[in-house]
Amino acid sequence: MLQAHRKAAEEAGIEISQVHGPWRWPPQDGTEEDRAERMEKMKRCLHYTALLGCKYMVVHPIMPFHINDIGTGKEGETWQINLDYYRELLTVAREENVIIALENMPMPQFSIGSPEQILQFVTEINDPYMKVCLDTGHVSVYDKRQPSEAVYVLGDWIKVLHIHDNGGRGDEHLLPYSRTGVIDWPAFGRALKEVGYTGTFSYETAPTGKLPLPVWEDAAKALVKLGHWIVGDEAAL
Repeated sequence: MLQAHRKAAEEAGIEISQVHGPWRWPPQDGTEEDRAERMEKMKRCLHYTALLGCKYMVVHPIMPFHINDIGTGKEGETWQINLDYYRELLTVAREENVIIALENMPMPQFSIGSPEQILQFVTEINDPYMKVCLDTGHVSVYDKRQPSEAVYVLGDWIKVLHIHDNGGRGDEHLLPYSRTGVIDWPAFGRALKEVGYTGTFSYETAPTGKLPLPVWEDAAKALVKLGHWIVGDEAAL
């Protein structure tokens, strides 16, 4: 089935630039049994990603003590569990030739969530098969922080993007330039250029599905055009 999807995408000229690994909400990482069950799913997902001809699989950090471990004394244990977990998963990533992209999280009280914490983690892992997925909306939850700052922090580690806006207080997945959005999009586009990002400009948002199909298609095309404008690709406008 996946190989048929891959063939259809190739025939349509579509590149599958990323797959998202399994995650549960609320987090279910609290026991060794939970983590082992998720590990088995993650390894299968790496195989499926390879079957699709996709280079990157996005993952979230493991959250053994939920999303508020800062100040509990459990931060070091969270860190070590994640190191052990992803070192094991990387053995399969190498076999499948798929790069794991660790995503920053919208949880200021979680110890592996901010761009700096993500950078520290992937630097310690120090494996060519682990890079970073930068989520713009997750950054701005940190006191309306600008994603452009995170681009400069993470630099060449960024291989995958999740692009969306919010009001700076929650993970809303709004379209860029939404009325309540706080992200400085021209600054974000400049930052991507300055660090030499060459990957896909990947939205994690879309026009509302309530629109009539012909109108939705026009809105989706406008969103593509907006992406070209954000990154300064005037030739594509």
